[in-house]
Amino acid sequence: MKVAGAIFDCDGTLVDSMSMWVDAFGWLCARHGIEAVPQERVESLSLRDGCALLHDELGVRASTDELYEEICAHVRDAYEHEVALMPGARAFLDELAAAGVPMVLASSTPVRELRSALAAHGLTGYFKDVVSTEDVGGRDKEFPDVYLEAARRLGTPREATWVFEDAPFGVRTARRAGFCVVGLMNDHDGRREEDVRPWCDVFAHGFAELSVPLLRDYERPAAAHGAPLRVLVV
Repeated sequence: MKVAGAIFDCDGTLVDSMSMWVDAFGWLCARHGIEAVPQERVESLSLRDGCALLHDELGVRASTDELYEEICAHVRDAYEHEVALMPGARAFLDELAAAGVPMVLASSTPVRELRSALAAHGLTGYFKDVVSTEDVGGRDKEFPDVYLEAARRLGTPREATWVFEDAPFGVRTARRAGFCVVGLMNDHDGRREEDVRPWCDVFAHGFAELSVPLLRDYERPAAAHGAPLRVLVV
């Protein structure tokens, strides 16, 4: 299939930050004297909506805006000093750039913090733009808005634009919206293969298993949700 553009998720896809996010909301809850909110309740939400949940539903007295700025500062510090780049990510971005494929970052994380993550790892120059769910009315990745806006900024057709995601809700939404989807897994974030693989075109355990020729050679099965190409490196 053609590779006209690429849309990358950030957390758990480009940077190894999912444990940071679990700790971040736990850290925020502990600072405000409440029990840690389960990760599944906040993972698909924008960061502001996660803070609103703490204030509106869980009784934290600080305002949503105060909680938001507090956790954002914590996240920026973690991106700059703790979070690592996913193995093989830079090499794959180099390959896409050399092939002339434009790239946009699309995430539930706010743009300010996304730019912090990119800058911390020297990745800013790879991306044409950065889009957050906060840019599309706060609609989370259960809805396609952030992917559609990323594609609009790329100027590429959905059927030739590849989305790189690790979250089950992300791969599901992107595929339903008509994008080509790469599902990226690792051995420590607790994702279940059976929740990701049925919704992606290419399924891989890391960037080392991917290449531009592999994506170009892929042909989607006729069935709406055919078996994805499962990459095996030997």
